Amino acid sequence: MASHAPKDPIVVIIGATGTGKSKLAVQLATRFNGEIINGDAMQMYKGLPIITNKMPDHERNGILHHLLDFIALEETPWTVNQFVKESSRIIDEIRSRGKLPIVVGGTHYYTHALLFKDATLAEDATESESQEVEGPEPFQEYPILSKSTEEILAKLQEVDPDMARRWHPRDRRKIQRSLEIWLKTGRKASEVYAEQKARKADHHNEATCDGPDNVGQDGPGADENGFRYPTVLLWLEAEDKALKERLNARVDSMVADGLVDEAASMADLEADLKRKGTPVDKSKGIWVSIGYKEMEPWLESRQRQELDAARSSRMLQEAVEPVKAGTRRYAKRQNRYIRIRLANALVKAGVLDKLFLLDCSALEQWKSAVQEPATRIVGSFLKGDMLPDPRSLSDLATRMLPAPDDPDGRPDRVARRCEICDKILMTEAEWAGHLASRGHKKTAAARRRQEVESQRSRPE
Repeated sequence: MASHAPKDPIVVIIGATGTGKSKLAVQLATRFNGEIINGDAMQMYKGLPIITNKMPDHERNGILHHLLDFIALEETPWTVNQFVKESSRIIDEIRSRGKLPIVVGGTHYYTHALLFKDATLAEDATESESQEVEGPEPFQEYPILSKSTEEILAKLQEVDPDMARRWHPRDRRKIQRSLEIWLKTGRKASEVYAEQKARKADHHNEATCDGPDNVGQDGPGADENGFRYPTVLLWLEAEDKALKERLNARVDSMVADGLVDEAASMADLEADLKRKGTPVDKSKGIWVSIGYKEMEPWLESRQRQELDAARSSRMLQEAVEPVKAGTRRYAKRQNRYIRIRLANALVKAGVLDKLFLLDCSALEQWKSAVQEPATRIVGSFLKGDMLPDPRSLSDLATRMLPAPDDPDGRPDRVARRCEICDKILMTEAEWAGHLASRGHKKTAAARRRQEVESQRSRPE
């Protein structure tokens, strides 16, 4: 079978913070004569290489990086439209030099908007991935929708228990929306979504039966909701335990490399802007970067009082813990965006087979588990050769990627509570991963010891 190399292709590397995206981008750019476009909103800002986790110059191997380190800290944050417009211009420039554009970064709604010709991202453009926003909205017509999340969930459990089990008990927006559907239509949201899924399945089967000429084609016109450019996506993912340990260690390294000094420089900048009468919106731009807002209370305490070395060191460690926790939460939100929003868009466009998960859990196996398979995939993609089954690359890929015959593309979601850890898991993969985690096993063992001690202490 003759191969058909895609015209004007791009490579996109996605994944949570701490998975080595920039490292892989440099390796692929070196191998395939590429240039790199930064897709991380925080890394667009000038300076602060530690807080924004920029790759040091000496590790870039001379590869040209675009949209990196160029926005002044006090400037208005870029919008999604600005990113798409400028990155598209840069992609054309890179191609004019005969090179391969490689987009890499962690602000996934930026990448999402760049990938798809008709992406609708109004919601994502207003909700930063680096912060969680929850609050009641004034639903005057249905007062129950303005009540607490617990009350809304209780009502949803009453009228549509199947739908209630799909959402995390703190996911106010989805719980609210599901109940709103019932209130407005008199129909259960679970029934509405089931019908939508059935229609998608019928459409999928019809498209498959139309013949091979209509399946898997690249380029303009292949699908009205398809890629803006012929694209292959590399998703760097790690097991929860490995990523958690890596992120904690990385924050420790950030502290050793000068995180405190960078946070202090941001505090000085904020104070200077306020003296000049320039408003500082702490909910946007560089001010939401993980590492500053968590360190701010400690910086203020250090300014107000004289601290001896021992107490200062102890307080610094206490300030570092929120940085670690915030980094871990951010990584989870990044992965959630990929697993749900981006995966759904890929399914809808019929290009899920272009998403390849690479297991970077063991850094000592980077070359065999990440670099070499990524090189093979990109090489085959650029030549137009057949690509491997994405779910065949690793056990993690099999667990995390939707099955090809699942037109909805989403794992079954059922809220399941681990009574031992008092934690709620939403998918089978999350549940299995939690049961296998060190934290669960440690807590379960401690619970068993308590029960044994309790039984021994009871009178005969």
